[in-house]
Amino acid sequence: MEWPAMALFILVLWPQAIYTPSVHREYMESAMSRAYLVESIPTGLEDLRTADGHYTEAVLHRLVEQTRHSIDLTAMYWTLRTDNTRPDEMGLTEERLLELGADHGRSLFDALLSAAARGVHIRILQSPGFGDAAESEVLREQFPEQVEIRQINMVDWYESGIMHHKLWIFDQTAFYLGSANMDWRALTQVKEIGIGVEAAPELTADVVRFYDTWWAFCALEPSTRRVFDPAVRIERVVPAWSALVPVADRAPNPLDQPHLRTSYNLTHPLPVTLNDAPATVVITSSPPEICPPGRTTDLDAMLHTIHEAEESLCLSFMNFVPLGFYGGTYDHSDDKMKIDGQLAMPLWWPDFNDALIQAAVTRGVQVRLLMSRWAHTSPYTEPYLRALRDTARAALANPHMGSGTLDIKWFLTPGWDRVAGTNRQYPEFSRVNHTKYIVSDKRVNIGTSNISWGYFATTSGTSFNSDHADLVRQLQAVFDRDWESRYAYPLV
Repeated sequence: MEWPAMALFILVLWPQAIYTPSVHREYMESAMSRAYLVESIPTGLEDLRTADGHYTEAVLHRLVEQTRHSIDLTAMYWTLRTDNTRPDEMGLTEERLLELGADHGRSLFDALLSAAARGVHIRILQSPGFGDAAESEVLREQFPEQVEIRQINMVDWYESGIMHHKLWIFDQTAFYLGSANMDWRALTQVKEIGIGVEAAPELTADVVRFYDTWWAFCALEPSTRRVFDPAVRIERVVPAWSALVPVADRAPNPLDQPHLRTSYNLTHPLPVTLNDAPATVVITSSPPEICPPGRTTDLDAMLHTIHEAEESLCLSFMNFVPLGFYGGTYDHSDDKMKIDGQLAMPLWWPDFNDALIQAAVTRGVQVRLLMSRWAHTSPYTEPYLRALRDTARAALANPHMGSGTLDIKWFLTPGWDRVAGTNRQYPEFSRVNHTKYIVSDKRVNIGTSNISWGYFATTSGTSFNSDHADLVRQLQAVFDRDWESRYAYPLV
């Protein structure tokens, strides 16, 4: 989608010496605020592409090139540039990597370098442990005055969890929020979906408040308490200001600051006009402790989307499991989560199972779940999904229950089983449907979290939630396309 001519003139041809964010904001207020779905379609799945589609690499590259003042972004990890000495690319020739579209990642990284070179200020929130060779460090080393980096270390605060946002903000007037990581594979080898929003200053200002909250959080010294969590019946570590901490021992919330609070949430969503149509939007955050007053949690927004559905409810996720582990790391030698050699603490978390079954059984909603199958799918996922489906079927067999359905399919990206070994054709951690969204007959939820407990309790996440009728229609069309495609197979 192209920018209006006047806006393009202001952005590109005005001398940078007279550019200010307030001037940019004034002109963006007069431009048409717009929102659109952004997809990554892996090579070989070109039949899923449309002539008028918006694709991740092109959208991000264009917005980076148009930016004149600031870029705020998040990165779970950095692999925009290829390196076939890395284990996940080893054995793939340079020619093969080019065939797979690896040059798109390099092009996006070069665009970031060019942005810093022309004076754009870049803030980066990322996970720790990248080392000296991280691409973010290359950016900072070349442009130390333009690039700031802060680390989000969830383990310091929760004893587990990761930084899982995928967010870009451009000149505080446009943003991308979705499933795509800072990885060339996320542009051409992994199926992704996100939302792009342009010329929407008030909405983007709320996204900036979200980003600034995490920026402030990274500057805090960890202060925690060990508490009992009644939702999952375990003891765990949380920030000292958590609502789980007894009031007498609870610390003041350092994120309760005027510039971080929001007025927009499920109770009072932000009214917007996007694509010349009225709608409301809510931007969420997780975990709950990193939600300043007013901010809706990611879990509450997703469950709200499910509970509000009346006719149709469609979900597309990479992971969906009601069982989790608190703390620990995965031990490949015996397929178990462990802490210092001991089994991690297991927990049961049925929130989504219950919500989906309730929708189908008590309200007659037609529920469809599209799950990813790839090289790293847990062997326990299929039994969980089968139990979910069979529970709904058992309840619906009662003639006094509703007339809903709960159907499940796998989405298999061709080549998913050729990402390892001496004869690999694709890099590891690719050829997967990585999307994370819900679309109902009423609204969309486009986010960064998979459906398992840790993503909402110990991991950083966010989502875009809206009742915009055109976005609902578009996202439903994407789901229907994938559901009916030759890549989708029923769960048996």
